[in-house]
Amino acid sequence: MNNAIIIPARMNSSRFPGKPLIRILGIPMVIHVWIRSKMSVKADEVYIATCDEEIKNICIEYGAKYIMTSKKHNMCMDRVVEASKKIYAKNIITVQGDEPLIQPQDINDVINKIKKINSNETVNLIQKIKLNKEIDDPNRVKVVLNKKKEIVYISRETIPSRKINKNFSSYYKLGNVYGMKKSFLKIYSELKSSNLENIESIDMNRIIDYGFKLISILSKSNLVSIDVPKDKTTVINLMRKDKIFQKYKHQYAK
Repeated sequence: MNNAIIIPARMNSSRFPGKPLIRILGIPMVIHVWIRSKMSVKADEVYIATCDEEIKNICIEYGAKYIMTSKKHNMCMDRVVEASKKIYAKNIITVQGDEPLIQPQDINDVINKIKKINSNETVNLIQKIKLNKEIDDPNRVKVVLNKKKEIVYISRETIPSRKINKNFSSYYKLGNVYGMKKSFLKIYSELKSSNLENIESIDMNRIIDYGFKLISILSKSNLVSIDVPKDKTTVINLMRKDKIFQKYKHQYAK
């Protein structure tokens, strides 16, 4: 198997407990992510990685493949690392379980990019921030890019600062889809949790902290993750108009 997608999901979210199983137009959020990930023509298999019996039972109900992991993981990539040891795949693509509007083409683009990167690099989906209110929202994870479109830092704060240039508007957020060769995932797993990772509570900062490259790829989609309860209404309104949702709603909605 060349490309395996792993969707980490847990019920004990600090900002929104139980969010993987919230219903969005009749379908649990994590199942939206699983269905849409399976629509990627580049993915060979899709797994949901979880430590919770409730999520396991939903996987069984909908026919989703799942991998049970330890309850001790606080960071999603540590859960992905454990799950990846139970499957064989050349490349591991992480799609976070709170991205119910993820577009299959975005996943395809990330997988295509993996073929072009070095073995110790990671591909990260990013998106230009279009709503001004998101720039200062700590629930939207911002990224700073260098001239080569590499990610040099990731923060929940407003970066770059607007204190000097108040008209600066080129802000980007993390798209919560990461791709890397499994050989590098092994290297990642052997790196100790880093200062930048812990300060921001963002996995990808561990890679930056140890001097490895994060290569960005720009999404053209309107990605809205569900980080806190108020995001649900926004996502429902967008889902109703979403063309991908129209393809599967009758089959899966209950």
